[in-house]
Amino acid sequence: MEKRMGDISRMLLTAAGPLKIDTIAERLQVSNKTIRNDLSAVTQLMAEHGLQLEKKPGRGVFVAGAAADKLTLVERLRHLPQSLAPDSPQGRQSYIIKRLLLNGKQMTMQELADELFVSRVTIHKDMAGVEKWLNHYSLLLLSRPNYGVQIEGGEENWRHAVAGLLAELKESDELRKILEEEKFGRVDHKTLLKLKLLVELDYGKLERIICQAEETTGISFSDEAYTGLIIHIAIAIQRLHQNKDINMPESLLESLRQKPEYPVAKQIADGIETVFLVRVPDSEVGYILLHIVGAKRLQNQADIVALELEAEDSLAVAMAKEIILIAQGVLGIALEEDRQLLNGLVLHLRPTINRVRYGMSLKNPILEEIKETYPDMYGVAWMASRVFDKHLGKRIGDEEIGYIALHIGAAVERNKRLIRVVVVCGSGIGTSQMLAARLNRYFRELEIIRVISLSELEREDQMEAELIITTIPLEMLTPAMPVVHISPLLTRSDMQRLEAVITELTKGKDKEKTGGIAMLINKELMVLELDAVNKENAIAQLAEIAWQAGRVTSASGYESDVLKREQSFSTGIGNGIAIPHGKSDAVKQATIIFGRSRRGIEWGAHDGKSVHMIFMLGVPEDNVDNVHLKILSKLSVSLMEEGFVEELRAAKTAEEILEKLQMVEEGGAI
Repeated sequence: MEKRMGDISRMLLTAAGPLKIDTIAERLQVSNKTIRNDLSAVTQLMAEHGLQLEKKPGRGVFVAGAAADKLTLVERLRHLPQSLAPDSPQGRQSYIIKRLLLNGKQMTMQELADELFVSRVTIHKDMAGVEKWLNHYSLLLLSRPNYGVQIEGGEENWRHAVAGLLAELKESDELRKILEEEKFGRVDHKTLLKLKLLVELDYGKLERIICQAEETTGISFSDEAYTGLIIHIAIAIQRLHQNKDINMPESLLESLRQKPEYPVAKQIADGIETVFLVRVPDSEVGYILLHIVGAKRLQNQADIVALELEAEDSLAVAMAKEIILIAQGVLGIALEEDRQLLNGLVLHLRPTINRVRYGMSLKNPILEEIKETYPDMYGVAWMASRVFDKHLGKRIGDEEIGYIALHIGAAVERNKRLIRVVVVCGSGIGTSQMLAARLNRYFRELEIIRVISLSELEREDQMEAELIITTIPLEMLTPAMPVVHISPLLTRSDMQRLEAVITELTKGKDKEKTGGIAMLINKELMVLELDAVNKENAIAQLAEIAWQAGRVTSASGYESDVLKREQSFSTGIGNGIAIPHGKSDAVKQATIIFGRSRRGIEWGAHDGKSVHMIFMLGVPEDNVDNVHLKILSKLSVSLMEEGFVEELRAAKTAEEILEKLQMVEEGGAI
């Protein structure tokens, strides 16, 4: 409060005339209500120094009093902390972007410098970051001498930029108390807090409009889709108040009017006109409808099981099947028959396709957790995401990739091979069955094939099991498999020890299985100036290098297996990178062959620009640890980082590249 009171007082004392409350609120990035609440404290501060805070209708508030008293207060305010001016380049750039986006007109460098308490030179330096941020949304930063700077671009891009800025804004503790005093519905507090920084609205009324539309039409939006619709409408209302409406081709509008969801969009638009006193043109109704069509509606399990969409959503089905084929090829797991995966992907892709087509985004609140917990599935989803580029001509962002990773990860869990277990129990049959039931309940990774006695175990010559769980000490026996000794009651400590053994059996130690990056690639397996004109030629050359290094028994055999996999799905993953791979009888040990081409290699019709870097993987046919999955997924996660890719491109020697890969391995990525 003290910081903001000082900021308001400084602004009023140094202003050339009255300041509107809207202007003060905008500069301080708080709500009008906050400023009105603060003015009582500011009035008291002025009175303590013989000054008066007065209002001029239609013009704003100003400080009246002797110049000497004003100077005295200005001097005192210098010792108060300031919250107005961000003290970092990133903070200033965010402030400038917000001012230019929401101001809607030009501002001079001096105006921005005065507001941020820095020099014009500093503002000029900050503008490079501002321009880069705006270019991401296809907006231009125009600068004219003696005129100022201004953002120009299409209205659709403008709104996408405001939504993007909203996602980047940090929480403001100063607004928390005020927002908590108001009751809101399903929009989470953090999102609402940031949204109110950008657009001042009665969000309670806006939520009631959406909820009423849900009730009358029977449509239920998921929380993230509901929040996205609120954000879109809030930005639209603000822009409409500024006489900035969005354009939409009449042909598209006409097709949208035929959709069954159109009455929902019209009902929402009518509610907005009534409550917020703003005219909503047909084009805005169309964009509201696109959000509704692109929203993920709540689905129950019966919907998924009964889903048959081959005719209705042919594009979604086609893309889902291609994603499954790519994931299947990378993972080496049969996923084509997993109907639940297909249905789940189709349900997800139906709204996703509309979002991607019209430049909308969907917030993924657990994105970082997905990347951290399931980096392998995220890497596979990233490789599969080129399906969007092929069918829609657009790449998707991390948020959407994260959702696809969840679908693939769930399918992998369903297809996991269970650990075959024999339970040795010396108690009665009742105790044995109870223990088996508890094991099945708490450890889904286990398949209990037999429950036997110690004497039966002694008589067994061979058992098709991978683990023995016993309630009897087996010191006299030495089974050729892991043994876990537990209590018949399966205590907490028993469960912890058993979980550790299961983890070891299912995941293993990556470096023990792969031998680390040094066992996969060395200088002999790298060529920094690959002379290849096409994909086939490049694969042949890299296979020859593998043969010369003694990693494969036959260059032609390995080459043939890689090309066969390439026919199933192209391994160009965008950004000038390809990861061809394949299991092969010709491969002696897991291997990476690296090739780099300066001029580029044409890889495939749908792989975008030429490929400049190739990571070709060789995996033995009898590999049971799916080592290629570990390599592929972790390598792809690293290759998502633009900085890492640039370092590999700029490396002058094989040693440099090996060093980069080793650093990534030590950081946990490979």
